[in-house]
Parts: sequence; structure tokens; C-alpha cells
Amino acid sequence: MPLKDNEPREWEFDRPTPEGTILLKCRFIRSSNVKWIGWPRTVVQSPLLFVEFNDGSRYVYLDVTRQQAVAAAYAESTGKYLAEHIIGKKTYHRLR
Repeated sequence: MPLKDNEPREWEFDRPTPEGTILLKCRFIRSSNVKWIGWPRTVVQSPLLFVEFNDGSRYVYLDVTRQQAVAAAYAESTGKYLAEHIIGKKTYHRLR
């Protein structure tokens, strides 16, 4: 479902991991496939990209730089960016 103009597009939340809690910066995406993506707020934290798809599945991709995550979040087509630069090229774990 597309975002309404008055809905927040970005937020932050903590994600517990075995290595400790990661503070994520997240962004809702207007996409037919991607609901939101998130990445560690600080550069010092692990280079990760969290993606939730519209079907409810959620993945974390490893070794995705902050620059790549931000580029995906603000790409004209986030799905296309993910397909070209992340999916199939980065190690991932399905979270749900």
C-alpha cells in the first residue's frame, strides 16, 4: 500500500543481535515489492542491510556498505537497485 503524504517515511529502532544491539535507520519504500529497508545508523557498526518485502519476508544482507544502503533507500527503483547490486551478490540470512 502506498504511503500517504503525511505518514513518516523514516524511523529508527534497535535490533538485538548475538554481537549486541544495532541501532537501525529505516525508510519506508514506495514499491510493489519492498516495504522498508534499514541499515546501521553509525558507520562503526557492521555493514548490514535489512529488507522487509511486501509479502512479510525479512532478510539481512551482510557486507552492504552504508553508501549502498542509502543508495538503495533513495533509488528511483529500490527493487531494481537491490536486484542489480545486492540480491545474489551478498550473503544473506532470512529472518522471517
